[in-house]
Amino acid sequence: MGWMAKKVVAIIPARLDSSRFPAKMIADMSGKPLIQYAWEVAKRAKTVTDVYIATDSEEIATRVREFSGEVIMTGEHLNGTSRIAEAVEELNCDIVVNMQGDEPELDPLVIDAAVNVLGDSVMATAVCALQEDEISNENVVKVIVEEKRAVDFTRQTQEGSYRHIGLYIYQPDFLQTYVEMQPTQNEVSRRLEQMRAIDNGYSIAVAFVEPQPGGIDTREQYEEFVTRVL
Repeated sequence: MGWMAKKVVAIIPARLDSSRFPAKMIADMSGKPLIQYAWEVAKRAKTVTDVYIATDSEEIATRVREFSGEVIMTGEHLNGTSRIAEAVEELNCDIVVNMQGDEPELDPLVIDAAVNVLGDSVMATAVCALQEDEISNENVVKVIVEEKRAVDFTRQTQEGSYRHIGLYIYQPDFLQTYVEMQPTQNEVSRRLEQMRAIDNGYSIAVAFVEPQPGGIDTREQYEEFVTRVL
């Protein structure tokens, strides 16, 4: 059964606190909150059936409802994957898309490509070529790929690696498995939650896509984004 016969739900996890850029998700210098751009990207993906924002913040929820987005209120979570795992408990779906709220310029085709490579894997993601200025940047996550599977994620410079795009596709049942597993040493030391799956022997399918704009981590990056969209 191809994805056209399946219910593919995109969930954008969102929290108000952000160490480098507080209240990032509802920053609205452009006239609409940052998270709305990510919501619009997910809505344009051909594979996606429904889009939700999962949050524990009433402030975020209010802003989302203002642009007619659907909200799932959750408890507090340490990472986006566990937040999505809670949100999915009340949804009936075949595939779950974890779309980051700070990727406002992602091409919707990237979502479609990642959904299409999931197959029988429990998890999928997307990668693109590293740009010159990203190679030694520790904020840019690198992926080592073997036989179209991600075998390692790192923030360090790695020969032959690709740039990771902050997008994950899951089989719904695996999300519950994920939250029941303990955080691994690599997950904690690298600050990369996907290492929990890798370290426990799970396979992550990879879609290769065209280079994409980076996500927004800082106020300076946000201000640059605003100048591009206005």
